[in-house]
Amino acid sequence: MRVVDSSGWIEYFADGRLAPAFEPFLIDPDAVITPTTVLYEVYRWARRECTDEEAMIMVGQLEQTTLEPLDGALAIVAAELSADHALAAADAAIYATARTNGCELVTADADFRDLPGVVLIEPDSPED
Repeated sequence: MRVVDSSGWIEYFADGRLAPAFEPFLIDPDAVITPTTVLYEVYRWARRECTDEEAMIMVGQLEQTTLEPLDGALAIVAAELSADHALAAADAAIYATARTNGCELVTADADFRDLPGVVLIEPDSPED
């Protein structure tokens, strides 16, 4: 099981330069846990960048994964991780979801660099 951050889903849906690197992590929706924070961020992006129909198709793909809501216990873990690692609230909620489920977090967000359990996908070079 893994958590794929919003950055990975957006790269994948936008067919961005990192999309091929994220595809293997997204190919099996049964192996993906999606924090509802990621659903929110991806849908917000899709509503700005795509048609309503395309945005709903993307939501449907995320809903094929296991959705994990932010409840009270997870919020406490997120607050602790935010304080310990200087993470923004949304990032902390996403990271807390991965940590509490014993999953790796797959992301392109450098804010997670060097944190335990994180697979950081970056371009090969600054020119990419």
